[in-house]
Amino acid sequence: MKIEISSHSGFCMGVRSAVLKIVKELNTSPDAIYVHGPIIHNPQTTSILEKRGLRTVRDEEPVVDKTAAIRTHGIPRDKLSKIRGEAKRVINLTCPRVAKVQAIINRHSRNGAFTIITGDEDHAEVIGLKSYARSGVMVISKADSIPSIPPAERYLVVSQTTFDRELFDAIIRRLDEKLKDRLLVFDTICDSTRDRQLDVAAAIARGIDVLVVVGGRNSANTRRLADSGRERGIRTFHIETADELAANGFNKNDYVFITAGASTPGWIINNVLEKLFSIQYSQQGIFIAGLKKLFEFTIRTNILSSLAAYFITAFAARGFSHELQLAATLYLFAMYSFNNCLTAPQLRESNPYKFNLYHTFRLPFLIVSAACTLGAFLLVIPFGIIIWGTYVASIVLGIVYSMQFFQNIIKKIGSVFIHKIYNSKTLVTSFGWVIVCAFVPLLAAHAALHEFAAMLCFVFGFIFLRNIILDLIGLQSDLILGRETLPILIGEKSAVRIAKSISITAAFAFVIITVFFEQNIWMLLPALTYVYYNYLIDRISKQEYLAALKYELLADVNFIIFIALYWISLWLNSVFD
Repeated sequence: MKIEISSHSGFCMGVRSAVLKIVKELNTSPDAIYVHGPIIHNPQTTSILEKRGLRTVRDEEPVVDKTAAIRTHGIPRDKLSKIRGEAKRVINLTCPRVAKVQAIINRHSRNGAFTIITGDEDHAEVIGLKSYARSGVMVISKADSIPSIPPAERYLVVSQTTFDRELFDAIIRRLDEKLKDRLLVFDTICDSTRDRQLDVAAAIARGIDVLVVVGGRNSANTRRLADSGRERGIRTFHIETADELAANGFNKNDYVFITAGASTPGWIINNVLEKLFSIQYSQQGIFIAGLKKLFEFTIRTNILSSLAAYFITAFAARGFSHELQLAATLYLFAMYSFNNCLTAPQLRESNPYKFNLYHTFRLPFLIVSAACTLGAFLLVIPFGIIIWGTYVASIVLGIVYSMQFFQNIIKKIGSVFIHKIYNSKTLVTSFGWVIVCAFVPLLAAHAALHEFAAMLCFVFGFIFLRNIILDLIGLQSDLILGRETLPILIGEKSAVRIAKSISITAAFAFVIITVFFEQNIWMLLPALTYVYYNYLIDRISKQEYLAALKYELLADVNFIIFIALYWISLWLNSVFD
């Protein structure tokens, strides 16, 4: 099965700007925000934002002394004036392109032009546009309605920004024949809408078998994309979430094209890609499908990464203690599992697989986590009070990290810097790995200062790069859910630059210290994993949408590469010693 995604999918400029603005408000404002009607035409996004403090209210409901938001489609002029007069604060999220159409109607109708709007009479945007027409207005959704246009000296024609391009052109041709020089036309169809429609038309011309349209069923632009497929006899699925796709709807040799409406968030598109990715693997035989399921389970339960910690610890401390290597494995598996159980509700939309796993088997995971925590605790007791105390502190902090009461304590501290660092799991997780995989075993082995410096740099840089990759993969969902990961706090491009800078610095320090102090130059081999992670960061940062599992798998393949390079370095050292 061949899978292709439209180059124009997901949030348009206006919706992206609105969502970013409202998410920022929800992250920083203690007040609820009230909006008349859905802020955008996507029920999943609206539902998440409502859980975070956005209140969708009826048109007639007052917003006296409240913070009010104007939805992206805009609202009628009189209602906007009323809200501005009674609300404590107004956040205008009207799409700039819609606002431009409002201004065009206002200017020309004030000079006597009769306004003709091509669009859907009951659409929220059109209802708002009509209120700006001072010299009469009529909405046309098909060319057959043209004969009923009332007489006027001059006519202004604009369009709903998400109207069908072919239908608009057909209406304009008929209007031009009838009204001639009395007609002033503004093509106000959004480029984003036009590009999506052209992408679908081009895909159909290339011979696709299946069209998957992702977006709200109440979204006009999304419905039109689906209609364009059905009208041309293409097997079409208009879905809101990945759960609506079934494996029996696709054949092994299908050419599948995915597109999405202007209000469809990236995390939903990513989930659809992942579902199709899974269906594609299920068509390749029992062995391949089973292997995929095994990898998915070991990656998303952090079994693979926790096992890799055993070898990373062995590398850092030269195999000083199998007990400390095992303790690192048990500790990391326990902390990941415990925190995933606590935050499982947040995974419902962004990662259905992990949500179902940690929600359904919450008790078994908690029991295993407790056993692993106890195992790690017992393994480090013989190494003295300092090692034992460090582990106990790490265990306690790891367990309380995702607990609500501890989050409230961090908020009460009042430091923006501490709050940001705490919420950025990128740094916190990296330091957790450094403590159990490098600092503790090196301390127990009474390692030299240069060994501390080299290995702390290597482990921190290695795990930091992995965490940045996972943050980039989850960027779309983290944004909507309000998670303050590093790419969200400082921007995707800045996060990539910082990751590369830390990568270069850590790798350079590791290589220089190793070469200067060590006779075993084969220890440098595992540093090649840095090259792979940097390649993966470049690849991910260039993609708008991606199948999360595919890239999580690619990210954790580097653990296997590390283990292989570590064993090769040991073998080469034994051969050439």
